[in-house]
This record gives sequence, structure tokens and C-alpha cells, in this order.
Amino acid sequence: MRHGKAESGSGRPDHERALADRGLTQAQLVGEYLDAQNVQLSRVLVSDAVRTIQTWEATAAAMPGFDGEVSFHEEIYSGGAADVLALVHGVEADHPVVMVVGHEPTISTLTSLLAADDSEAGAVAQARIGMPTGAMAVLSGSLEGWRSLEEASLTLHTIVRP
Repeated sequence: MRHGKAESGSGRPDHERALADRGLTQAQLVGEYLDAQNVQLSRVLVSDAVRTIQTWEATAAAMPGFDGEVSFHEEIYSGGAADVLALVHGVEADHPVVMVVGHEPTISTLTSLLAADDSEAGAVAQARIGMPTGAMAVLSGSLEGWRSLEEASLTLHTIVRP
């Protein structure tokens, strides 16, 4: 998931930019979507930037049953797709559903990288163009633990755009 729409910089360092009202609404809508789909997130990896933390908090607030593990990572803010993939590789195999909340272009690059040939063509095209603010890629597949996640190993079903 890409963070929701952020406020303009207005002199603050990029890492400290907060969400705009629209970004809070986007995150809440994604949470409502996940809750309505009965998605049971078990592990969430979040960038340590203010806007991604706020995105996760607003998303989680719309999922009253959430009881998974959440951690915050500077590498999601400053790194690229390979850094985020390395973080996912470190997730224990007993977590069946993982979410990453991060930034562009990393989220769209990682989504494109993971999408297998059987992915939905429109969703792949959107990922290649870039993820809009607040958007979430929905991927699935059979893995033997997160360490086995590699290029083209998941099916990209859709990009949810709040």
C-alpha cells in the first residue's frame, strides 16, 4: 500500500510530512475494504515516516478485528524494492497475510516485480505506471515461507484505489 495523500512540505523535512484530510479518508476506505473482505492481516511492515504511520493507523482503525503484528522500518522510507523484499523475506512463515505500507516508486516497483504472468493485465499496467496515493495492490500465491518470495511469484489481482 502506498501512503495516503500527504500535506505539502511547507518547510518541514519530507520524513515528517503528515497526511492531508484526503489521505486520512483514503486510508480509512482501504481499512473498510479490508474489513469488508474479511482480510486477516497477520503482519504489517510500515515505513517510519509520519505519513505512512498515520496511513497505517487510519487503516487499522477501520478494521476493529485486527490483532496482527506491526513494525516500523526506516528501510521502507529510504530503500528500494530490494530492501523491502529483504524485509518481507524476514517475516516468519506462520504469517499468511502481510501488508507493506510505503512510498513511491518502491511500492509500484515491488508490485510489478512480484506480479506473475497470470496477473490481471490492467492492475499490472497501473503498477507499472505508478501507484496513486492511498492505493493498495492485492497479490496472492502459494509460498513455502516468505523467504521463498521472488520475482513473478504472486498473482496481482487488482489495485484498490480509494
